[in-house]
Amino acid sequence: MVSKKYKIMKKKEIKKIIGSGVILEPFNLKFVSENYLCWMNDKETTKFIEKAKNHTSISDLNSFARKMINSKSDYFFAIILKKNFLHIGNVKLGPVDFELMKSNFGILIGHKEYRGRGIGTEVLNLIKKFSFNYLKLKQLKFLSVRDNYAATHLYEKTGFTLNNDVNKTMFKDGKLLKLVEWTMNNSSKIK
Repeated sequence: MVSKKYKIMKKKEIKKIIGSGVILEPFNLKFVSENYLCWMNDKETTKFIEKAKNHTSISDLNSFARKMINSKSDYFFAIILKKNFLHIGNVKLGPVDFELMKSNFGILIGHKEYRGRGIGTEVLNLIKKFSFNYLKLKQLKFLSVRDNYAATHLYEKTGFTLNNDVNKTMFKDGKLLKLVEWTMNNSSKIK
């Protein structure tokens, strides 16, 4: 059996990504807080997050944060409001396949009062620029729960293409949920 050799690429470093209303700051342990813990233990907030547990501890968050911080293929950012420097959520780009130049993506606006205000749109547009213009990725491709209407609206609004033909599901809180796939190719530079 011949093993496939993968191109090893050093993960590009980034300090901060600054938008008009938010800053995406590379995640560090200072962001592991009681607020973050509350988000991850809120059933409404995590109902569409496959890997979220029924009960998350500070130790669980610290372990996850360390894994993301030390990852060679994930970019994990805290979403910070510029006006008051409040940590309101997180966004993950990864794992990045540096061989195929593709990546997965996920976003969480934990503070409920900041949902539906266009912050997710700004964050996703910043991630698209970072992915295609800085990392030179060819594609963003990820799954979401079909019935997650807020996510569907966000992905449609920011130009992703929906592929309903994936035959994948996830089991969460006693329910089988249908997944859909979203893609965006780097056919032109994102402004």
